[in-house]
Amino acid sequence: MLSLTKTIYNQDVFFILLLVSFLLIALIKGLYWKHARLLFMSVFAQRYANQYLREDNAFTERVNLLTFLLMTINFTLIIVKFEEIIDLREIVFASLLVAVFFLLKLICVKTLGFLFKFKSLARLTIFFSLLFDRALGFVLSPLVLCMYFFSFDIASSLLVASLVLVMSLLILKLFWLWKIGTKSFGLPQGYIFLYLCTLEIFPLLILVKGAIY
Repeated sequence: MLSLTKTIYNQDVFFILLLVSFLLIALIKGLYWKHARLLFMSVFAQRYANQYLREDNAFTERVNLLTFLLMTINFTLIIVKFEEIIDLREIVFASLLVAVFFLLKLICVKTLGFLFKFKSLARLTIFFSLLFDRALGFVLSPLVLCMYFFSFDIASSLLVASLVLVMSLLILKLFWLWKIGTKSFGLPQGYIFLYLCTLEIFPLLILVKGAIY
């Protein structure tokens, strides 16, 4: 009986997280879609990224915050699902880990930019690095909903679909970061390769390994 109660309780937790996720989407679509559209189109064309970065106002800051929260919730729900976590404290801990990871990456890039006097490069690196993660968090929303509340278990199929999306956006991210580093700032390719392996590829490999094994 206690096990059944705990399962129902944590199912309510997942429902609340998904409800918050779709509330964030409603806010983005209803109030900030003009700026959010620029953000998501930046994935495919640099001119949209340039326009979004030029605006840099209160609206773009709100879009950045809302998409960051959406990304954190959806990534947490995926990790929790494939790790089969049901304890409330572990769910909260997983959510904090996701948020702290991205915040640490942001702090690391900003610190390196300050130390080597590349503040403009650090700003662009943070933007393009989080851009693809935030876009992925937005796109994954319907998959996460089906993952938890579909009428039958399709988690394995959704894992494949999620991995395809992750790999596609990862390739785009690596392309943009490599292009910015080499063509716009003339950085040595070895340094760019080390950054991409350390802060972009390696964490993803850990996540995929954890989800599969």
